[in-house]
Amino acid sequence: MLCESIEGFFEKLGANKKILGLDFGERKLGLAISDSTGTIAMPHSVYLRRNIRQDLGELNAILKREGIIAAVVGLPLQLDGLEGEMCAVVRAFVRKLIKKSGIYVYLHDERYTTAMASRATESLGLRRKESQKVDDKISAVLILQQVLDMAKGRGIA
Repeated sequence: MLCESIEGFFEKLGANKKILGLDFGERKLGLAISDSTGTIAMPHSVYLRRNIRQDLGELNAILKREGIIAAVVGLPLQLDGLEGEMCAVVRAFVRKLIKKSGIYVYLHDERYTTAMASRATESLGLRRKESQKVDDKISAVLILQQVLDMAKGRGIA
């Protein structure tokens, strides 16, 4: 089920606040997972995309293995805040993920998270090639942590 508001999203979770964070890319999916209290997002993995069937199967396996019933997915809005072509691709993917796994999904504005992730890996002294291996999961952490912090700030987490 696609949740239009952060309040509606957290209302669906109940006591289990273990959430998947997803940074969607054309070639890779960056994944992060929160702790069961929904306090902190931790990097999980970078999944190299194959085809829609395999991608959904792998995500569904991770959701089941980790006991996750919800995901925060980055929505790549344009700098002016409008939805572009890539947003339509993400929304189509999310619809298929919901149909396959039955999870709750909240779409979150992911503007600047890739740049923030790149800066974070640079500050750690990682070379460009090394940072490219982790940027996507760091972006997923940032997307998920922003939502966790917003929920906590609003007293709904």
